[in-house]
Amino acid sequence: MDSLNLLSSNINKKKRKIGPKYYKPNRASINKRNAKKIIIQKYQKGYKRFRINKNVTVKDEKVEWEDIDENKLHTHCVNGQNFNAAKGLYRNAQKKLIDNWKEILPRLFNVMIENNALDKDRNCIKCKKPATFRCMDCGSDVYFCSVCEDLFHNNINIFHQRILLDQDSNSNHNRTLKLPQICSENCEHQAFKILVVHLKGQFSVNIPGCKGIVETLIKHKLFPSTPVNPNVAFTFELLDLYAELLLQAHVPYHSFCRVLDALHSSQNINKNIYYLFTSTAHYYLAIKNQIKNTVTSMLKKNYDFNCPACPQPNEKNAKIIVALDGNFQLRRLKCAGNDINDQLVKDQFIIKQKQFDEWMITHDSSRNKSTKNQETACDSYFKAADQARSNIKSKHLDDTGLFGSTCRHGIPLKFINLKGIGERFSLAECLLYQLQDTFNESSQSFVVLYDIACSFHAHINKSESALFQFKSRFDWCISIFHAFAHSMKCQLKYHPRICSSIGLTDGESLERLWSYLGRFALTTKYMRPSHRLDILELAIQNITYSLAKRFHRAKKLSLDSKISLEELNKQHGIDESKILIAIENQKKNIVFKEQLMGKEQYFSYLMDYHNIQIEESKLERSKASLIKSKDMCLKKIKECEENLDILEFDRWNPFDPKYSNYLDDYCRRNLDLISDKLRKLRNEYIFNTSQLYNTDHKGHKLASKIKIEVSKISKQIEVQILHYQHLRSNWSSKLADNFPKATFNDIVNHGSNFWKSLDLAVDNDTNIPRIVINHSIQHFNNFKRAEEEINLIPIELNRLYTFWINQKLEIVKILQQLEITNNLFEESIVYILKGYYEKIKKNIKQCQDAFLKINETSVRGESKNLNPSIYISMNEKEEDRLSRENLELENLEIQIEGEDYEGEGYESESEGEEIYEDEDKDINMQ
Repeated sequence: MDSLNLLSSNINKKKRKIGPKYYKPNRASINKRNAKKIIIQKYQKGYKRFRINKNVTVKDEKVEWEDIDENKLHTHCVNGQNFNAAKGLYRNAQKKLIDNWKEILPRLFNVMIENNALDKDRNCIKCKKPATFRCMDCGSDVYFCSVCEDLFHNNINIFHQRILLDQDSNSNHNRTLKLPQICSENCEHQAFKILVVHLKGQFSVNIPGCKGIVETLIKHKLFPSTPVNPNVAFTFELLDLYAELLLQAHVPYHSFCRVLDALHSSQNINKNIYYLFTSTAHYYLAIKNQIKNTVTSMLKKNYDFNCPACPQPNEKNAKIIVALDGNFQLRRLKCAGNDINDQLVKDQFIIKQKQFDEWMITHDSSRNKSTKNQETACDSYFKAADQARSNIKSKHLDDTGLFGSTCRHGIPLKFINLKGIGERFSLAECLLYQLQDTFNESSQSFVVLYDIACSFHAHINKSESALFQFKSRFDWCISIFHAFAHSMKCQLKYHPRICSSIGLTDGESLERLWSYLGRFALTTKYMRPSHRLDILELAIQNITYSLAKRFHRAKKLSLDSKISLEELNKQHGIDESKILIAIENQKKNIVFKEQLMGKEQYFSYLMDYHNIQIEESKLERSKASLIKSKDMCLKKIKECEENLDILEFDRWNPFDPKYSNYLDDYCRRNLDLISDKLRKLRNEYIFNTSQLYNTDHKGHKLASKIKIEVSKISKQIEVQILHYQHLRSNWSSKLADNFPKATFNDIVNHGSNFWKSLDLAVDNDTNIPRIVINHSIQHFNNFKRAEEEINLIPIELNRLYTFWINQKLEIVKILQQLEITNNLFEESIVYILKGYYEKIKKNIKQCQDAFLKINETSVRGESKNLNPSIYISMNEKEEDRLSRENLELENLEIQIEGEDYEGEGYESESEGEEIYEDEDKDINMQ
């Protein structure tokens, strides 16, 4: 009975959770009939393979879609196989919403029609006399007589849409408006006629030139289209709207002008405003940015790094995490013209071209040197690592893209505009050289995440590199999305989940930034150089981040990984010690070719030479390439023979029985590597063949491109199978049993016996299936990185909080200095600073909320719960003490979850203060 209960419990545990967050499909169907369908149940036949079992009934909920509780939906999704229940709940609520709309639509239609009616018998809203005008912008059913209309719309609200009841037309579109005078006395200045472009229309306006036409326009919040004698002006409201549409929705100038033409089509104005608007919007955005920089420059800058949450240059033993990448969407055509003006937006992020050119002359290690790929431990080939391609220029392009860096939070650091070049190592060297110059303490170190970190690391180890003398300060990781394109041995060294001290940093922050900036490509490629850089500079400044969400994700991953490890320990007896042994064995088994020494290296070169001879006889490869590889291999063999004192006529025969130990090690090592390559090629083959039959991708050109790619992959698989079979046949039969025979059909079928035998093979050291060991290592690494992230985020949030507190105190100090002034400019600065003050108070509140969310996310019993009211009052007390005593940043201390977090290198002051003490508990899960 107990055994039956145990069996049923194990069966229940093995049930796959199906839902939007937990279900991971095996692969897409590759046959034409079932194209685009996802295989849900791979062991079923026919249409059942693509369907979820409908064994859950859904209770009809009489609620609208907007009223659905997200937690309720999530509960339906994660409880067993109740994905259908959640789907049914959503569908019923959506159906109810549609029924409600259908019911109310006729009433809405009638009201919207009646809203346009003019009641000619209405009285004035103010004096109650018979009305002659209706204002569409003052409110619903607002009517005025002629006197009151002049009172409300002569000096104010002049752009309101008023309808003359006798004519049933918009009266202010048909007459010339007049802006009020700025002079305090009777104005005798010359009046200028100008066309004002407003969201509500285009208006002919007479403007008294009290202080000159340009200054008068600015006083009335109208921006001139030209600096001298402008004929057209745009309202600040319209330009502010476009600024947000440009940065948030990536709307080009031309598209916005077409929208304005459509809105103003009833006026029959033929004025082409496109060129005027392009210039006006550019200069308006530049002046707004200059105002922002002027105000922020008044604040005391208490950080030297773009991200206040990251370690600062004054912190000892700081570890700075940065990501690097290039973007080649943001190109500029040569036909767009040359520069006739400098940049208008302050170059906070993009390095000046002159500065980069000077650095290249001094430090570029690739100048006048070979442009071949750097020799690296990774077997994969990447276009980004090909230095020869970086010099190829397009005859149609002037600027070819951007290369940049961000911190681990995704905050932009520095960028380089690519002037007629591709991605090259000197770009990364330039940015990292400046970074290490900022963090110049020897105790400070860096972790760099880069798509081709393996190749770049090999380049840095060369003496001609600009970073060679600082190489000990750098650790290297591959960004997590690109890691799958690298070989297994490369991932074991550079994968971010294996590298310690970086938490859950994925290195893909620049890809997210490129996703945002890439939408400017259509707009910027036709701009002049300085104009393009201005738009990109503004766009880069428009980035934010959230730490509380990252903490929540890290905590969830830590808990999930811990549960998975406990389950694996119960089922297979694999604990932390066995996992650590397996990790060490992995590193020993997958040896980098550069790590081989002496006779092992010599034997490896002999086998490589033998493989080239086989390839020469059986494979279709260019003769020149084979001769080149053969000569290079012979050269390395002779070098090893000189070092080992082996004569040429005594050269080893790799298949001599006395060298069987070397042969076994070589075969085992290379069979593992080839299996890894075949696994990678299998995934690429399945992905490309599924895309070939995807009905969303239509067109002969794209289909031909995919077919060519599939053909290349198939040839690569055949080559690897040939090497695999050759190694297997040369190995002893006892050891070769661990690696089954391989055919093309077995390789491209992920469920074949070939892959099952490799994954389910029992490890000799731990007596545990290999796939279980791999899953255990994955969960173990995730758990360790999640714990690091949990430790990092409160410290970073503390840095961010102290930064905003000091910014707030600095604004208060400036406002006190400017409180008594009669200067109009300084009064305006005070008004702007008060707006910044409110934003900073909001940021401080967000930091406090983030601390409380972190406290709520922590598991009870593993971290100390902090009373929110105590926490907030404590922070207010700290703030009050700082403002009264005029203390500096380093004296600020914040208590989080029962622990006192301070910036590294800061001294604490606790005299005369109430301290909340309790026994310390780690937020780490033990």
